[in-house]
Amino acid sequence: MKMNSNARPDLQSTFKGPIQCLLAAALAICALLCLPTAHAQLYTGSIAGTVKDPSGAFLANAQIKATDAEKGFEFSATSDSSGRYVIRELPPSNYTVTASATGFKTQRKDAVRIDVNQNASVDFSMAVGAFAEIVDVRAGAVELQTEDAETGQVINRRLINDLPLIDRNILALTSLAPGVTEMGDQCGQVDCLSTNFVSNGSRGASADFLLDGASATNSEPNGGITSVTYLPSPEAVEEFKVQQTNFSAEYGFSGASVVNVVSRSGTNKFHGSVYEFFRDDSLDANDWFANRNGDPIPPLRRHNYGGTIGGPIFKNKTFFFFDYDYRTESGASTANAGVPSDAMRAGDFGELCATEGGTFNGSGRCSTDAGQIWDPWSGVFNNNAGGIVRSQFIPFNNIAAWTSPGPANQVPGNLIDPVAQKMMSYFPEPNVTGGSFLQNWFASGSSQSSNKQFDIKIDHRFTQNNLMSGKFAYQYNPTGGGLDCFKNFTDPCQGGQGWDNAHAFAINDTHTFSPTLLLTTTLGFTRGVWHTDAYNPHGENDPLGTLGFPSYLEANGFNGVPAIFIDEYSPAGYTNIGTDPYGNYRLGQDTGQLSATLDKIHGQHEIKFGFDVRIHQINYIQTNAPIGFFSFNNGATSACPGSRVGDPSNGVAPCGGDPMASFLMGQMTQDCASNDCGSKEEIQSRPATTNYQYGFFAQDNWKVTPKLTLNLGLRFDVTLPRTDRYNHQDWFDPNATSPLNGGSVSYSDPITGQPTTLALKGGEVFASSKQRTNYVTDWHDFQPRFGFAYQV
Repeated sequence: MKMNSNARPDLQSTFKGPIQCLLAAALAICALLCLPTAHAQLYTGSIAGTVKDPSGAFLANAQIKATDAEKGFEFSATSDSSGRYVIRELPPSNYTVTASATGFKTQRKDAVRIDVNQNASVDFSMAVGAFAEIVDVRAGAVELQTEDAETGQVINRRLINDLPLIDRNILALTSLAPGVTEMGDQCGQVDCLSTNFVSNGSRGASADFLLDGASATNSEPNGGITSVTYLPSPEAVEEFKVQQTNFSAEYGFSGASVVNVVSRSGTNKFHGSVYEFFRDDSLDANDWFANRNGDPIPPLRRHNYGGTIGGPIFKNKTFFFFDYDYRTESGASTANAGVPSDAMRAGDFGELCATEGGTFNGSGRCSTDAGQIWDPWSGVFNNNAGGIVRSQFIPFNNIAAWTSPGPANQVPGNLIDPVAQKMMSYFPEPNVTGGSFLQNWFASGSSQSSNKQFDIKIDHRFTQNNLMSGKFAYQYNPTGGGLDCFKNFTDPCQGGQGWDNAHAFAINDTHTFSPTLLLTTTLGFTRGVWHTDAYNPHGENDPLGTLGFPSYLEANGFNGVPAIFIDEYSPAGYTNIGTDPYGNYRLGQDTGQLSATLDKIHGQHEIKFGFDVRIHQINYIQTNAPIGFFSFNNGATSACPGSRVGDPSNGVAPCGGDPMASFLMGQMTQDCASNDCGSKEEIQSRPATTNYQYGFFAQDNWKVTPKLTLNLGLRFDVTLPRTDRYNHQDWFDPNATSPLNGGSVSYSDPITGQPTTLALKGGEVFASSKQRTNYVTDWHDFQPRFGFAYQV
């Protein structure tokens, strides 16, 4: 798919329309249901079990109560005629569970832990006695997973706090789950915030990342992996679960895994912390090779500090939790390059001959072919040689003193391009001796980075039947652009500034209509913006004018210096000199979600119905040489045809020439197969795309016997293709009428010799209001889910 546009969509305005519609729909649903809108079905757990009398018979109408030990929230259920009870939508916490019935002692089990999406089993065997008598089981209940067949790994608060996280990235702990393997260096956006792992052999980087029940993932531009828009600090996370295979029909729009994260909440007691994680080179050991060479330990200064506080606003009713995290880092940064000598800047490349082991004779011809520069204007096409063969060498490789016999026989030095010579003056001076001029410069310094973020979460219980939770998070990460190599406006090392930020919120609600009927809703939204600027102006307002480039190169609206690639000479950055052509980058991503689940308990069946609607938006700008892209090799100053320059693999000895000499003459790369050669100026598209996902599901957890549970589900998903806000998409349609020759071509039939007309097919199609995309929507994505759990 190609996308063409000269318009530059605004990252903020582009997102407004669809997001406003999603918010309006969410508010309308919430208003109709009288729901203040928090704990979603996607990360809460449950407690289920059976109640029996001393004879082993099932006991009906027993009152079961689960009390959150930290907040005081109470959740209740009543056992049915088969003695079974289910308490749904329990936020992860420690619970005290009691069972009481007339004529029996009250049973109490403490320290029942409910983790993310855990369905625990707690059974009671009642003893005859007074209702007021309490049988206290303080050892804690055995939390067997007997209610479903889902597999996964919970990473609890203790593991998050105790295990070392070198980058403070909780996703590094996903590898604790069985079957999870990291994918290496395939990263997402800020600090590798992708779900960058393979789970049980599934496709990598495809997991859904849920933050308090709301999805916070989006797709990489031009890639098939998902990235996390906002990643909370480890101090803000209570626990998370890597859900792998066989999860219920509530989950979709992911590969074989879901990373389900729950934020920390306040409790009935105030609690907080202050911390600093400190890394410094004074605490580091040098490696063996550095010690042997006498190299010092690379400098490193990293400070990561912050604090948390949480507690009650109103005890047993309203709670808050807040965290703030700030990181600064200064580390070593180095660069090496090949830069021209003073003689080369003046046009004298005589040292090239000596470097290649040759000497000049009286006429200025180098005794070694590899050390000779040739006049680019002296070439004659030779069919037998397969290209242009140059016949005139430049005596003593002194371009400044040579009068070319070319088409414009002017004064000595006419081969020197004034713009190239001006640009050469901005290279730093060589500072490495004893080596090749292809790598004769080295610089070191420090790179700076920082990150600040905070999270705030509020939990509130309006009534016994309505529990609400809301979260808001913000992150900002300014970037310094790395080492400022040349310390002038032609710097190739991305010396400019950049920044990233992200917002996230999740609003969830659980409303209980009766002990057997409840509704949960989730409204979530995340936004991430990434911005980098490769050009470091150093006070230069008119870089093109200063160097002598034509002003029309600024027509794309980007200020900077054309990207110059000089083959063989080591580049300090992405280019040898000039602005990184791909370093100007703008990316905005939005993910919005609205979901709801109705949960009904009927006899031995726990039945769920629900929907999950998501919107993904991507605004993307990467300039790709907006000011010009010029590459130089030794082809123009070599005696051989360009395709055979110094190619030992073809048995061709080096034929002389030098890329820096070609640059000084303004003679660009010739006869190469790469896209990054010659010259070009690209006009990059600015896509502003949107797509919607709709999911509908039904799930029945059927308790067939006290020991056997069947998990039966069906989910239907539909993902609509991406469309561009401005319809700036085009594609090739092989069945379209060809615009060539009026859609037909005449020729003589090779068998009959008769004139024949052939209809030509295939043409470019542009998006319109009637056809906004060429992708076909899959309306058959039905996903049956089946699992069973049997208690031995």
